[in-house]
Amino acid sequence: MVRAGIFIGVDRTGNLQKLNDAASGAARMHQWALSQGMGDGTHAKLITDQGGKKVTPDSIYDAIAEIVNGPGVDQLILYFAGHGVNINRGEHWLLSDAPVRSSAAIDVRGSVELARYCGIGHVVVISDACRVAPEGIQAQNVRGIDVFPNESASDRAKPVDQFFACLLGRTAAEIKDPNDAAGGFSALYTDAMLDALSGKSTDVLEPAGVAGDVSYYVKPVKLQAFLEREIPLRVSRLKKEKKVNQNPDAILIAHTNWLAKVAGLPPGTEVDDALPLSFSPDVTMAVIRALSPSIDPPTEQIAKILAQGFGPDHFESQCGVKVRGDAIMSFSMNQGNAQLLGPDGDLLRVEPHGKPTSLLLRFREGKGTVIPALPGYIAALTFDEGELIDLAYEPSTNTGLWNDYVGRADALRALRADVAAATHHGRFRLDRSSDPLAFARKLQYAKGIDPGLAVYAAYAYHDLQQMDLIGEMSMYLKDSLKGFSFFDLALLSRRLVGKTIQRGLGIIPFIPMLSQAWPLLRAHRIQLPKQLDGIEGTLLSSTWSLFDARGVDMLENALMSGEVL
Repeated sequence: MVRAGIFIGVDRTGNLQKLNDAASGAARMHQWALSQGMGDGTHAKLITDQGGKKVTPDSIYDAIAEIVNGPGVDQLILYFAGHGVNINRGEHWLLSDAPVRSSAAIDVRGSVELARYCGIGHVVVISDACRVAPEGIQAQNVRGIDVFPNESASDRAKPVDQFFACLLGRTAAEIKDPNDAAGGFSALYTDAMLDALSGKSTDVLEPAGVAGDVSYYVKPVKLQAFLEREIPLRVSRLKKEKKVNQNPDAILIAHTNWLAKVAGLPPGTEVDDALPLSFSPDVTMAVIRALSPSIDPPTEQIAKILAQGFGPDHFESQCGVKVRGDAIMSFSMNQGNAQLLGPDGDLLRVEPHGKPTSLLLRFREGKGTVIPALPGYIAALTFDEGELIDLAYEPSTNTGLWNDYVGRADALRALRADVAAATHHGRFRLDRSSDPLAFARKLQYAKGIDPGLAVYAAYAYHDLQQMDLIGEMSMYLKDSLKGFSFFDLALLSRRLVGKTIQRGLGIIPFIPMLSQAWPLLRAHRIQLPKQLDGIEGTLLSSTWSLFDARGVDMLENALMSGEVL
């Protein structure tokens, strides 16, 4: 197998706190790559800011393009250590000139999407960076660029595995070594990763299982399991529990591919016998449970809110909107009619004239969103602390759809609540499930009585790179929604690549519904209507796409132009 690696380390980013081990960590990863047989400068490239150098998006793009367009590799490892931020549920790696220069960053989500089609059989992204919300207007305006060529060398997606040093919304730590007299710091995640990849932690190793091959291999699933238990244990050993709150994350696709090859083990070592830090299994799990920060409490709190039904169960028009946690101030649509009911701004009766249509809603403080108004359904929007955290569709009781829904209403609300809450906290992953495709299918079948679940299911399939299943689901929706499918399903199934959004595409609404989709527009070369130039800069922090007052004005101009539906 021909392998390559690009290792990036940025200690200094704008006026942010200087890091101590980002560039050095990248250098250690680069040395590991050389020991794995990757050629220095040809297949193992090191890009850091050591010696006062600047790390730019172009330098990274050029390094990747050289490998992608070269004689061919089977695997590419892309490693980054430095400052990172989470913008609209997506990672951005900050380079030397960020955040003053908004484009001096890497959009990880868009880059991963392009990596899937770059022609390399297996891409591995390793991120030792924070995933916290940006602080200040300057950092919030960072958009970043994609660093893989946008050439679609492959017609079918190839696996991209992603390893993250921490959960979404959390920080990655550099820890002072008490045994280092100079008071040196080292990156907790990178050190653990290197121990595993170098074979020092033998519990991640798997024998080749092939006659004549006496080497051992590190594969993604065991590596992630090791990192999840090892990071908390190292924090405990260094007595940093009160200062460090870090748990790794991953999205894994290529479970059988290997990331590292170890020639052999010390005499007498048994692969299955080794445990990190010499803890017994019971003690190990007890420490992990005690130290691992659980996201369950906030997830459960949101899930409990979403599992509770609210508002009316029908409108005379068989279509409408109900809102909790905010209020509708005004609305716009270019097909059909609507009327606000009551003084609280939480109910809107809609008459879409028999076909789905886009509905622009403006809420308090001028923020707003665009949702599909679906004949026969009530759209239920839930806000929490200013964010739009869920959009559900419930059949109106005065339609034939109600009979299919009423017997499963509670179970569906519970399912949607769990998925929506997990998505809100950046943790809706199916790769850990014993049968992830079966669970995604469960969401897909439920969409027949709550089309909103189709959106969640589509992103689950997208994480698993099951594009064919997204296309299948999109076609089902077209049959049930009078020839229309949701924008997000058309996007994720790659039906919009290279297109301009306009009437006649059979999609609704005319923008992505979930905020995490926006980086994919650039990766897919999708053009929005000219009235929406710069709209991405008006996005607010929210699970579902939500815009500030300026963005709502732009959306209204596009909608009322008649160019979109």
